[in-house]
Amino acid sequence: ATRALRLRPHLAVRVSHGTAGMLGSGRARLVLLLASLAQARALAPFPRAAALQRSPPVVASAIEPPLTGRERVVRALTFWSKVVPILAAYKVAEEGLTASSGVSAASRSLLVALGVTLPQGAGEADVYTKIHEWGSERLEGAIKQLKGFYVKTGQVISTRVDLFPEQYTSRLASLQDDLDPMPVEVVREVVQRELLLGDPLESIFAEFDETPLGSASIAQVHRAVLLDGREVAVKVQRPNCEPKLLGDIANLKSFSQKLASALPIDYYTVFCELERALQGELDFLMEAQSAMKVYASVSHKVDGSYTDPAVRVPLPVQGLASRRVLVMDFIKGTPLNRLPEEMAKRGIEPGGPEAKVAGRRILAQLTEAFGRMILGAGFIHGDPHPGNIFVMEGAQVALIDCGQVKQLPSSLRVSIAEALLLVREWQVTGGSEALVRTARGAFAEFGVTFLDDAPPEAAAALALLLFGDAEEPMPGRFSASELSDSSPLKCIASFPQELVLLGRATILIKGISKRLGLKWSLAEKWEPLAKQALECGADGCTMPTWSATTPARTVPGNVAAERLRFREVLRSYGGSGKLLRKWVVEKVGGAMPTRLKRLAVATIANRIE
Repeated sequence: ATRALRLRPHLAVRVSHGTAGMLGSGRARLVLLLASLAQARALAPFPRAAALQRSPPVVASAIEPPLTGRERVVRALTFWSKVVPILAAYKVAEEGLTASSGVSAASRSLLVALGVTLPQGAGEADVYTKIHEWGSERLEGAIKQLKGFYVKTGQVISTRVDLFPEQYTSRLASLQDDLDPMPVEVVREVVQRELLLGDPLESIFAEFDETPLGSASIAQVHRAVLLDGREVAVKVQRPNCEPKLLGDIANLKSFSQKLASALPIDYYTVFCELERALQGELDFLMEAQSAMKVYASVSHKVDGSYTDPAVRVPLPVQGLASRRVLVMDFIKGTPLNRLPEEMAKRGIEPGGPEAKVAGRRILAQLTEAFGRMILGAGFIHGDPHPGNIFVMEGAQVALIDCGQVKQLPSSLRVSIAEALLLVREWQVTGGSEALVRTARGAFAEFGVTFLDDAPPEAAAALALLLFGDAEEPMPGRFSASELSDSSPLKCIASFPQELVLLGRATILIKGISKRLGLKWSLAEKWEPLAKQALECGADGCTMPTWSATTPARTVPGNVAAERLRFREVLRSYGGSGKLLRKWVVEKVGGAMPTRLKRLAVATIANRIE
């Protein structure tokens, strides 16, 4: 960064000695450096290596080559020059705002130098609104320019409406699955090379849509139809994306180390865990196996007994997977982040009776699915952002993209169950000194340590932050806001990396409930599952669910050769009853007048409330 500024000295920001004196020489030098970084622009792009030349029909000229060493340096400089000034602006505002006169002249000058324009006489609310607007626009521009793993960071921010200003969450929501797609020629070449050994797509696909269903930082997905008539989704990895993604996360790890004091928690540990998860996300053979494990996890109760899946999980098509191409079940639905648009098309009012019923059903399915994964099998989907959650007809939920997963140790599942029951007891009784002491001991077994000067209520507050209701009052004057100086996260000295992906699941559910304006306590919802987990203990009640015998998926034309047993007849009868009930509901619902249906939905919504 210093070398970049020496090459372009005309971009340096000049501030008078008087201004520097107002802030103190050390702080002034720091802010001046950050202001200079804010003005620095990305260096001119270095010439890329010549495109690979290959014989037809390969189209490698359309494939982006790997980044050179110089280009990786430019990405790092661009990231730092875009993001660090955002933190600097908030720090300047924090130091320069006074209750009587608003922002000081020195702080105003520094904010202008950073790029924030303030109206005359701006009060505290106006100052922060301007910084939110400027910072969110700057961050969105940096992410869209750099793409790669920075997109996933933006995805996490967009779901945290309970922590980040509305300007950030709204602006970054488009990052869920809205990246520039690969050319279809590149997609075809990758599928032919990776899956078909050079044969044309027509050798296995009757149809292959050229327009992708979605395009993300690692891959994009196309709808296709196999020669046997099955509708499938084909996931194709972006060529040469692996070095870029790993370089990006290395840059984020460096960023989190150097600015640890300005961040609410130890994000270095967070990015280390996400780096490990990314390795699995880049291997589609591993993802195919993970999808089968996730399906088994949501299809079994905590005690290991088989039950109806809490959510749909698209499974891989046997024999059609490689490290960079994956063919799987096709899911017809709407991504959760696009659900408001779909509801508007159907004339469903946000906050209306139909929206409330649908919202509660979506939350109930996700809560049950993640409860089974965390407390039962211990194998959890680790990338549950709204773009990976599809809502099908009848508000049925499908969980896609099983690239990031995590296997929790049995002892950790027991510790989570104990923490959940502690939170539930706190909610019912209102808390006590005994529960405060018990919570600290439980988190010690969980692997979480606190700073020596942390208040005794820190462990109880952390448990409520993870598993309680978002609006619930916190003990010890702690704040439920992760970014607040009084957040219990500020008191953590260390925590296990497994907590990162567990936190992403709870964050998702709490974020959705916040958007819908619903009270939703995970401790209350997961209480029966936690009790069942403690009954099973660390050894579990059965063998891993994905290795257990389960009812086979129905495939047309398959006929069982073995003798039919009575218990199978009973199971089939039970399934037929469910199908019959579903058929009756659909038939009656289809024949029911729209006004009567809306009245029925409103009645159900009122009862739910």
